[in-house]
Amino acid sequence: MFDVPVLVIIYNQSTETHNLFSVLKQIKPSRLYVAANGAIPNDRNDYALCVKARCVFMPNWDCQVNKLFKDEHLCKSKMLMQAMNWFFENENEGIVLFDDTLPHVDFFPYCKELLETYRDDMRIVHIGGTNMLKRERKNKNSYYFSAYAPTWGFATWKNRWKGFDLKMLELKEVDFSEMMAPYINKKKEKIFWSKRYRILQNYSIDIWDYQYIFHLWNLKGYSIIPNVNLIDNIGFHNKKRKIRKLNRRVQGILPLRHNTEIIQDKDADKYVFKHYYHKELLTAFADWVNENLLGKEKKI
Repeated sequence: MFDVPVLVIIYNQSTETHNLFSVLKQIKPSRLYVAANGAIPNDRNDYALCVKARCVFMPNWDCQVNKLFKDEHLCKSKMLMQAMNWFFENENEGIVLFDDTLPHVDFFPYCKELLETYRDDMRIVHIGGTNMLKRERKNKNSYYFSAYAPTWGFATWKNRWKGFDLKMLELKEVDFSEMMAPYINKKKEKIFWSKRYRILQNYSIDIWDYQYIFHLWNLKGYSIIPNVNLIDNIGFHNKKRKIRKLNRRVQGILPLRHNTEIIQDKDADKYVFKHYYHKELLTAFADWVNENLLGKEKKI
């Protein structure tokens, strides 16, 4: 029995949700939280798909299942916010997964051990499960520290999530350049993030992945990134080839070999910025426009 609470955020993908649940059956979490987005209004087919996805979660082990099933349909970021706030009303720490992700079974003990190791170290804000580096890292440690926070499968604590909001109200009086300085030292990257910060702030665009990075920087914290990839992002399969290629094969990571000091790996971050963030924000912005202005749907 796995004693770390797990939150799963789903929508209408029953096959993918079933595959994720099959992995959860292997570790048997004792506390499972399921947050489900509502169907698109007046779309009977979408309603049926949502109901089918929700029916997947029927544990055959001793498990407390908590459900947040929304009647209304929310955009991804707002659904995420409601799910996370609900989760941390009940728990102090836990693991978060989406229905388009498929974790390696080692992801769960990896998160558990790191949640315990860094529970009282506020410099660590986020424990990621995704590694997008081109080459497997060959060093004595199992993970590194990053300024970026991949969100396709992760763990965190209530006291680190506290204060995060989509409108970035916590950053209202913050000097963004000063906040960014410890993490970013390349002029091109500074310009990129400064422009994106202004866009997100001035136009109230809800792209939570990027606002979450700013939250991490505001806390003067880091994320943990495994030296191997622990999450198969199924959502990547529909992306452009350059983005899709970042989805590395998943593999085991145990036993963990811990770092002796917390130092950002700026070389690794430089690669991720160039090959993911520098390209993906354009897609994220287009998704926001489609969802919020054009009324088109993007899967959770």
